[in-house]
Amino acid sequence: MSAAPSRAGATRRVFPIGPGTGTGTGTGSLDVLEAGDGPLLGHLHGMLGNPGVPPLVAELSARHRVVAPSLPGFDRTPGSSDLRSMHDWVVALGEIVDVAGIAGTPLVATSIGAMLALELAAVRPEAVGRLVLVAPLGLWDDADPVADPFGTTLGEQRAMLTADPATSAPFYDLDPSLPAGEQVEEGVRRYVSRRTVASLVWPIPDHGLAGRLHRVRCPVTLIWGSADRLCPPTYARRFADLLPSVAGVYFVDGAGHHADWDRPVEVAALVEAALAS
Repeated sequence: MSAAPSRAGATRRVFPIGPGTGTGTGTGSLDVLEAGDGPLLGHLHGMLGNPGVPPLVAELSARHRVVAPSLPGFDRTPGSSDLRSMHDWVVALGEIVDVAGIAGTPLVATSIGAMLALELAAVRPEAVGRLVLVAPLGLWDDADPVADPFGTTLGEQRAMLTADPATSAPFYDLDPSLPAGEQVEEGVRRYVSRRTVASLVWPIPDHGLAGRLHRVRCPVTLIWGSADRLCPPTYARRFADLLPSVAGVYFVDGAGHHADWDRPVEVAALVEAALAS
């Protein structure tokens, strides 16, 4: 395991994971962001990954020790050809929460991370505490379809993820101060991240989650951006109708799919209220 300082008093650590280490994700290493002090809180990112210190992680670290692993294919966690199905992803996530030390803790997750958290909770309930989920994917309604972020331009994709495209700059905009070689490496990493998301949600994000949600026994709080152009806010009610234990459903005015990036202060307040309830 190696450690390196990051911004905002946070630290990035790299854990060995995969064959020969007692785990099987096949990635070889796991990039984990840690920030703050206090009660342990896990965080699973969405489509924008964990570049730098994401705004919601920064807000939550004021009261918690936030541990935020980067999923395979994001940031400095390598992608893996072993992740061929949702089953593979769920097994990998189970190993990731174990290695990162957040198994059984409360978990905040967004978008694809929220979808995977629900899949894990359905088959390994002891791996998660209560869940606070921001716009989970995984359901589909032909009459009210989820948008396809990969059938459009990169600029339009960006506008689908956050109401204010400027908030997603840490993912989409390369730092001009980086040396040319590092800019190329960062561009490749972002391409791999988008390809990883596509493998999970394209052409539709429905992998049968609706038939497994009844197995999720922990309390779930749902948070949705009112201006979500990717997964309509009406999906909040669809999830609430299928989950056995819903602690609350909340909408954040003016926020897009990644409300955690658009309105991190408001989302953090909802997270704190959910954890205290």
